[in-house]
Amino acid sequence: MRVFAAALAVFVFFQSDGAPRPELAIHHVRIVHGDGRITASASVLVSGGRISRIVPTVSGQALPHAAREIDAPGRTLLPGLIDAHVHVTDWALPLFLRYGVTTVRDLHNDPRYILQLARDDGPERPSIVAAGALLDGPGSPWPNAIEVASLGDARTAVRRQVEAGVGVIAVSTRLHPALIAVIVQEARARGLPVAAQAGQSTANEAAAAGITSLEQLSGVSDAASDDPDRLRRAHGSLMEGWTASEREWLRVTPDRLAQVAANLVRSGVTAVPTLVLHEARGRLGDSNLKSDSALASVPATVIAGDWNPASILARNGWTPAILLDFKRALPLQQQFVQRFARAGGRVVAGTDTPQPYVLPGVSLHRELQLLVASGLSPAAAIRSATVDAADLLGVSDRAGSVSIGKAADLVVVDGDPLTDIRATMRIVLVVRAGRVVYRAP
Repeated sequence: MRVFAAALAVFVFFQSDGAPRPELAIHHVRIVHGDGRITASASVLVSGGRISRIVPTVSGQALPHAAREIDAPGRTLLPGLIDAHVHVTDWALPLFLRYGVTTVRDLHNDPRYILQLARDDGPERPSIVAAGALLDGPGSPWPNAIEVASLGDARTAVRRQVEAGVGVIAVSTRLHPALIAVIVQEARARGLPVAAQAGQSTANEAAAAGITSLEQLSGVSDAASDDPDRLRRAHGSLMEGWTASEREWLRVTPDRLAQVAANLVRSGVTAVPTLVLHEARGRLGDSNLKSDSALASVPATVIAGDWNPASILARNGWTPAILLDFKRALPLQQQFVQRFARAGGRVVAGTDTPQPYVLPGVSLHRELQLLVASGLSPAAAIRSATVDAADLLGVSDRAGSVSIGKAADLVVVDGDPLTDIRATMRIVLVVRAGRVVYRAP
């Protein structure tokens, strides 16, 4: 009997051709590959944590078998989603996976914490591309920031970041154009991209310095302003600078914004707009701010502390009039994104979670909705969180599309997000590195 049982075990785990049986098969699923391809119905097979086969459904033909099989007719399979601008916390990690975000780019954190997480990649959390600590000018408000005051400081900082094992260099608002240019030069020589939150450098100046990505649409209204020096002075304080730049969107002309968009496209800069962050800050005074059921996943201490609206408004001096200006700026920012994309610019989805009321995971789906409302097609919005995001992060070899040989980071949703982007929220299955990490009840 023991011999028979052993033989049966071998039969279960190996196919008739001697190859190991796939661990997982998802049958009868529509595939939106992320790179423009669509497969109407297929079986996706997973072996060793990677996509091993994609078998189009043929009527009357037997389905390929696997150790675990899931039937998904009428549903759509997407690549695992990528959030290109986050700041990881322990409580956020499971929420990313719950909402199908299987890769993130962390642009500032305690380097001891985040770089270890990035190295210890595993299916229990998203894959992480990390900047470690961001680079900023003297007096930076960011804990753990690396302060850069001279060209020598800039070169040394980049070299030390490379030695620490970062996957991207992040620069913040207090850096002037000459310092950013040296940082970019050093980073490029070592094969690293530079993500910039512009401030005392306008978006045009940061682009001229050679940055890879512009975060949060920072420095755009500054570059379009007829008085950029006034805004440059405001960026001596992080939130005063944010406030001044947001309100400047209401002053600048469409023609000037079009010139900035064209310049960023010519410079090859990728835009990571984080529209959901702009929206969230405008909503801080809304009576229904806490009505989102997803808030139940946020620790109560976070909501009572860092996310306390009254405290945020008082700390930053944000009045109802300022919040109204933030709301009025959002459509103008969306128009800019539309203009930038139509001119050939690349847009990548990011959120800046866990900024207050920018919820980990779920906020990326809201970002996709805002991008579609900005004029991107649903296919383009999906691309912004899959294949284009993977290219920006330098992980195209393993992520960003549903392709044979790539990591089995997959999301199955109910419906067709190519006709209704809100379908990305109707998640029924999440697979990370070949393991089912979430299945809807």
